[in-house]
Amino acid sequence: MKNRNLSMIKTFIFVMIAVCFFANGVLHVSAASEVTGVTQTRSDEESVTVSWKRLKNAYGYDVFISTGNGKYKRLTNKTCDVVGSKNTKKKISNLTSSRTYYVVVKAVYKKENGKYKIGPAGKRLEVVTSPSKTAKSTIKQIKATPHYIRFKWDKVRGANRYIVYVNDKKKAVVKKNAVSIRVRTGSVNNVRVVPVKRSSSGFMAKGGNIEAYDFYSSPKRPKRVAAFRYNNLLWQPTESNTVTIGWTKAAGDKYDPTGYQMEVYSLEGRRLNLYYSTKTKLSINIPSVENKGFKVRVRAYVKINGKKYFGKWTDMQTVIPQAKISMKRTGRNSVEINWESVKNVTKYHVYACNDIKAEKPEWYEVATVGAGTNSYEYNNCIEGKYTAMYVIPEVQVGRNTYKASYTWHLYMNIE
Repeated sequence: MKNRNLSMIKTFIFVMIAVCFFANGVLHVSAASEVTGVTQTRSDEESVTVSWKRLKNAYGYDVFISTGNGKYKRLTNKTCDVVGSKNTKKKISNLTSSRTYYVVVKAVYKKENGKYKIGPAGKRLEVVTSPSKTAKSTIKQIKATPHYIRFKWDKVRGANRYIVYVNDKKKAVVKKNAVSIRVRTGSVNNVRVVPVKRSSSGFMAKGGNIEAYDFYSSPKRPKRVAAFRYNNLLWQPTESNTVTIGWTKAAGDKYDPTGYQMEVYSLEGRRLNLYYSTKTKLSINIPSVENKGFKVRVRAYVKINGKKYFGKWTDMQTVIPQAKISMKRTGRNSVEINWESVKNVTKYHVYACNDIKAEKPEWYEVATVGAGTNSYEYNNCIEGKYTAMYVIPEVQVGRNTYKASYTWHLYMNIE
């Protein structure tokens, strides 16, 4: 009886051990998990690389790919596409450029009996190949403003995004094949566009660069318009009604503007004429401004593909003519000047110099006379010297008061 009980105990232990081994195999398989963290890490025109999170109890991994028709194909016919639980990436080759594919990764488990068990499929991943680097595309500037450049390019097959770089700095990612980018006024810019196939997970499969150079923003405002001290104004009414107006190119411009546009207005604000010039000086003759004056402003432009793109206008500058004087000797030490009335005048400032031929001539305001006065006699001439004189009108238009700039004078030898 004792031996029988011992035999039964041994049999029970053997059965339990067998059950444990069997259960271990079953549990090993039943512990199969989905592969998670599947992401695309690289791409080129003919391949993609995907990676995933490691499953410690996996023997390896099988990788499946589909073109989107619902049919998945394993990458290899081997027992396991990727052997080793730590090997968590795979390059998939022989694909077509700028295409979308779908990838599923399954874990492979090896049972104690040597057989293999495939785990459940995790979430599918959309992957994309890069657009062809040989795709032909050109960039063309289509607009310029003082603060923006706008350009477009040919669409690249399969690309659904474009990364835009200006002067080697990333500026935008756009869906369309045109963009406006903020730049410095008066700047010259280099542009690079990278066509991209973007997946639903956000991976950017980049194609080849499309490059262009010398894209211009509109020029800055010119400076010193009609400023006599910078040799930008000449108006001698005694000779003619022709006025030469100049200006200075903005120092910050990185290129020479194609040309300039100048507007001339009456003192009351009515536009009289519009001029174009490729130089920084322009001579005009408008009968209605004689003995009266005018206002003027200037802006620069750059021509791109035959079209002008303008910068901002300068402030309006007011130009009043000096009085048109004549000069005659009236005595041993005296001369008399006479002048024509200037419109809107309120007073005249009379200036004299006793030695205009001196190395540094000295000018003095010798009188201020009212609007009804058109002559003045100067009695402090020096014999043997050249006396020079000019008259500056002061005018009022509305609430504004303006004075002429000194640009010329008359002189006489006091022999």
